[in-house]
Amino acid sequence: MKKVWSIGLTTLLIIGLTGCRNDNSGTLTCTKTETNEEGYTTEEVMTVTYSDNIVTNVEATAIEEMDVDYVDMTVSFGQLFAASLNEVSGFNVSYEKESDSSVKYIMSVDFQNLDLDALKTAFGEDFDDNSFYANNNITIDEFREENLSDYSCN
Repeated sequence: MKKVWSIGLTTLLIIGLTGCRNDNSGTLTCTKTETNEEGYTTEEVMTVTYSDNIVTNVEATAIEEMDVDYVDMTVSFGQLFAASLNEVSGFNVSYEKESDSSVKYIMSVDFQNLDLDALKTAFGEDFDDNSFYANNNITIDEFREENLSDYSCN
């Protein structure tokens, strides 16, 4: 009986000293492919990093097919749009030509460094309170429910 108590007490001390918590941290990668009325596809990948169940970073990448006549113009306008947003701490956007008929768009959000007020100012009336970047204190489960219902995740 003394040996059982000793093992039990040792186990409790180890748990108490090292901690026995569920860190629930990791990375979730989700994809979605859509085809518009004109037959062009958009492939999206959203990579979500979380720590202690709270989303810390999101990178959303989209490769959008379009008429070749619109690719350069879309990249130019996208880069112009991104310039002011990239001045916001914790937020980064890029547009680049992926091919003759597609544009690659990447939006990265570091919620630990995001200046949400500056982001709202940069977006102006186009700020979307329902977008994934609008909530900098969201759990991974809430993020999945609110932003990833149309995606396949692994």
